[in-house]
Amino acid sequence: MGTYVSKQPVGTQRRTSSIRSRISSKRWPALHPSEMPSKQSAGNQRSLNQNPETSLEINLDCAADRRDPASNFSTDQIKDNPVAKTNIRLQEPEFLVEQLGALIEHPEKYSSHHRVIARLAHQVYEMLEGNCLIYQLYELIEEPQKFAKNDKELTILTRRASTVFENPYQTYHRIAYSGLPLIISRIAQDYNLLKTLVVGDNEAFSVSSLAEISGINEAILEIFLEYMAAQHIIEDTGKFLYKSNNVTKNLLEPIAINGIPLFDDLLFPIIGCLGDSLKEHPGRNAYQIAFNTTLDLASWLEDSPELYRGVFELIQNQSDHVPSWHDVVDFQEEFASGSDEQSFVFVDIGGGTGNQCNILLEKYPNLKGRVILQEKLARLQLARVPDRVMKVPYDLFSDQHIRGAYAYYIRQVLHQHTDEAVINILKAQAPAMREGSVLLIDEKVLPDMWAYLYHTYLAYITNKLRKIPKTTSLLNVTEMNILMVACFNAFDRRQDQWLGLLDKAGYEVAQIHPYSDLQDCIIVAKLKNQPAVQSPQLNEQSDVFNL
Repeated sequence: MGTYVSKQPVGTQRRTSSIRSRISSKRWPALHPSEMPSKQSAGNQRSLNQNPETSLEINLDCAADRRDPASNFSTDQIKDNPVAKTNIRLQEPEFLVEQLGALIEHPEKYSSHHRVIARLAHQVYEMLEGNCLIYQLYELIEEPQKFAKNDKELTILTRRASTVFENPYQTYHRIAYSGLPLIISRIAQDYNLLKTLVVGDNEAFSVSSLAEISGINEAILEIFLEYMAAQHIIEDTGKFLYKSNNVTKNLLEPIAINGIPLFDDLLFPIIGCLGDSLKEHPGRNAYQIAFNTTLDLASWLEDSPELYRGVFELIQNQSDHVPSWHDVVDFQEEFASGSDEQSFVFVDIGGGTGNQCNILLEKYPNLKGRVILQEKLARLQLARVPDRVMKVPYDLFSDQHIRGAYAYYIRQVLHQHTDEAVINILKAQAPAMREGSVLLIDEKVLPDMWAYLYHTYLAYITNKLRKIPKTTSLLNVTEMNILMVACFNAFDRRQDQWLGLLDKAGYEVAQIHPYSDLQDCIIVAKLKNQPAVQSPQLNEQSDVFNL
């Protein structure tokens, strides 16, 4: 009998591996079906070593017939009959566990019956295989750290597994009610339910106590709490008592504190108009329909300071949870090795509040040269950067004012624009670039074949491949891409699309560095045959603001 290869995470194999795998790993000859004893060939009585110390006579014919070993004894006979007591003992689950434990520890004691045992163990494993999976899932929930090595695989598979048994009603219900977690989480934030539970640590709160703290009607709050527990936002400990869990704590992190209200107030209404936007060719995008405007989103937000601030805070919060491009590129070594104090070493085009400038200077505190943050004037006023960073008002479609810089960097801006607009933005940078200047584009570069990657990933987890594909967050990437369509009528691009746009704008791609499983990449581009500016300078028409 061949060795069974467990597909469980490595950290749990010893505890949850099947009896079959642990028995068949011993050096016993393979079991042939013809060697399995039948009712006719089993014989009347066979001796099995029940433990290392003693031996009992067991009637295998009785076991094969599945008769009750104690059925031949009356209640009074059982009390005084040692054989009857033994037969009763053989029916207890604990007895089987003890015998299997003894078998694993001392297999040599059972060698005379190894073929029968191996066969039966295999049948038992197949019968209980579904229960083994259930056990492992409970263990995953209770002790997730044991499975951390395979977190992405488990996320993908459990999400898929959650839908395989759905009937039509369940599918409809899951999709139709998919907006509720956002709404209820917003209420829980606004009424301090989450904060109360987390501050209480492991303490369980009653519905009445939470109603008193939040001010929500107790009957209504009970419904909300039951729903939150069903969605695993909080933990139901029984008897209408609730406490926090890891999801509760996640919802109090800055990304959720800023992101959930922003989605509720701004982005969810926009997504709701996505279908209507498809009817206008060409016409307004979903955002413009939702808020009945002809302005682009950036201009409209300037008149809504609270939402405007929330957008930039969320962008910064999101970057805190994604690896940095500095993890794969040594900026100082690769792009700024010859810089001095007068050099323009880094120009952040459309850099928002200056988060990337701050990250660069934290990573390279001894970096020589001037760091420039370019944005619209209204956005520069929200920037939080050290005095070393020069804040320069700039419009993306105007010629670049900072000439001869080592690196021009543009992050998550181009995906908001159409192909034609992207080409114009890229062309506006070219006249300012000197020989050796690079354009660093920090955007998502989507693979060309999602289905191929998905099936490649499945092949990996079934032990057909050794390497893990980088793409493990397909759902997150596609969700963000749909949001881009709704807000800007634009989208994240694939590699061949980026290459085509850069070629039309007069650039060639030197390198593409992926740095996250969300397909974030640094595209390193250089001019093809553009006349180069030889010395760094600041155009006279440009002003530097110390805001």
